[in-house]
Amino acid sequence: MSYDHLEAVIPIRGESHNDNVYLSKSHIHMDPTSITLYSHQYYTIVNKSQVPIEFSWRAFATGKEENEKKMRLNMQLSQEESEERAMLESQDPNESGEDSLDSDDSYDEAELGLKRERAQEKAIATLQRKYQGIRKAVEDDPMLFQDEIFTIEPL
Repeated sequence: MSYDHLEAVIPIRGESHNDNVYLSKSHIHMDPTSITLYSHQYYTIVNKSQVPIEFSWRAFATGKEENEKKMRLNMQLSQEESEERAMLESQDPNESGEDSLDSDDSYDEAELGLKRERAQEKAIATLQRKYQGIRKAVEDDPMLFQDEIFTIEPL
């Protein structure tokens, strides 16, 4: 692909363990285009075997690269969770405004302290569930190919 004397090469790699499954064309070549125009091409995955084949367009060439990306995402999530937890733990319990909603002023200091502690524990548990859900989503993500410029859609 080239534009304004710049050229981009997009490596594409595929594996097959069954010689009866292949792309309809051996090379993918995109026609030149400009910003206001677009080009598209159709390719067919041909399966001449008797076995149905599942396939997907992946963002990474190997499972190792995919796992490295997931590991980096999980490290970033851990860092964000730690920062949010530190912010929750350093937050002044009087700023939360929970006491202003309670019309019963019969709490002594020990009860108020326990109430604030339970509220903080609840907030931390909610934070842990939030990041646990995000981590599960990252782990379950098949890391399919996505791009703002290129699209791959079934016919």
